[in-house]
Amino acid sequence: MARHKPAAEGGYQRGEETRARIIEAAVVVFGERGYDGASTRDIATAAGVNAPALQYYFDGKEGVYLECVEHLITLLWRKMAPSVEAAEHALADDNCQDNSLIEASLGILGTVVSTIQDSPEATAWRAFLDRHQAGLCPESATKAFDERFKARISGVIRLLIARLSGFAVQDERTVIHSMALFTQGLAFRVQKPKLLAALDWAQIGEKEMELVREVVLTQARFTLEGLVQLRNQR
Repeated sequence: MARHKPAAEGGYQRGEETRARIIEAAVVVFGERGYDGASTRDIATAAGVNAPALQYYFDGKEGVYLECVEHLITLLWRKMAPSVEAAEHALADDNCQDNSLIEASLGILGTVVSTIQDSPEATAWRAFLDRHQAGLCPESATKAFDERFKARISGVIRLLIARLSGFAVQDERTVIHSMALFTQGLAFRVQKPKLLAALDWAQIGEKEMELVREVVLTQARFTLEGLVQLRNQR
């Protein structure tokens, strides 16, 4: 993707500020209208720039969207990295005990659950991500997100499940158990309106998020401990 940068130092700073403002506005517009429903004029208006600026900085609408995805990956990885890297460290030890592998699994799941907590930035990105994960985006963006974010996390989760269950990493049961574990965290984000209505909550602050996380992790722990018991019985 072409990235146009002004030569002068002051121009460079202003250029980066303009790029950041366009990305911030584009996230909101794409989240509200979807990729197909959003126009470069809509994004430019929301960002307070003229429409040609999107072509100059991003080579058009798809370029803007891809840059939004890149920024989203950075934000998500900043949040997910500690738990994923801790799990990778545990997996590197062939003698790592089951309880440590279970804690590593719960660490990743707990971080996923924490993304349901409300904040102005999270609300905008959540709407963008929901449309993205529904496939309402360019194929190039789906590929970038899968390769640069989802693949590493799903790979780690499968390795954890394989060690705890005794099944091969590519075994169908490993894949299904891994998806079931990961989607427990995502489910409450997708079903957030129903959760708020069922519990008569106005929003999910830190207190509410911690309660959801506690329940989800308790259920997940039972599942993971059950996999170990079944493995040991075989």
